[in-house]
Amino acid sequence: MSMTQHENKVFQTAANNAESLRQILVDAAVKAGGSSTTVTAAIKTAEAAYFRSVIASAVANGIEAGVWREGLFELTGSRT
Repeated sequence: MSMTQHENKVFQTAANNAESLRQILVDAAVKAGGSSTTVTAAIKTAEAAYFRSVIASAVANGIEAGVWREGLFELTGSRT
């Protein structure tokens, strides 16, 4: 698991919880199976939720969220 290390422990905890949930959701999507389109869509949804959660925590904690916004944009075409 990729762990976030940050001096702001509230943000760090939120980001790590988001990553844990992302991994659970991706694993569940793969195990549920179905067409590759279905699995890919479920994984993309999990990834987008991760980025949005980390962005929300960053904003709430006064942390620059640009890198996560860019990741979300590359995934979905949206920065929000």
